[in-house]
Amino acid sequence: MMKRSLTILLCCMSLFIQASVNQSGGFDAVVEEISSSLKIGNAKKLGKVFSNNLTLSVKQEDGTYTKFQAELLLEDFFRSNKVEQLKRLQCVNTSPNSYVVFSLKTNKSTYRVFIKLASANEGFQVVEIRIE
Repeated sequence: MMKRSLTILLCCMSLFIQASVNQSGGFDAVVEEISSSLKIGNAKKLGKVFSNNLTLSVKQEDGTYTKFQAELLLEDFFRSNKVEQLKRLQCVNTSPNSYVVFSLKTNKSTYRVFIKLASANEGFQVVEIRIE
């Protein structure tokens, strides 16, 4: 009986440690997904890490949009602005103010991209994007 209890305890501890590792790595994984999506100008791929509703500010469009609407607006942005280079300027993971800032160079201009992330059940999600 003691051996079984010890095995159950070790299994529970292992699951707890794994969950802690996944939670702390969640932010980095989402930032990497954002970076790779921005580098290729892929709004659909970027949309995979969006919350159901998010604040978006790009060119003259500024408001709160559904995930689908935000993808369409970003798709339009990437269609007319071909990405040439992406640099990560700042990355902060301190709840509740987790964000990442990029410099996005396109064929037309260089933009500052601010992305705010919020912790969700399954990791982090994008809740705000500003392209300035």
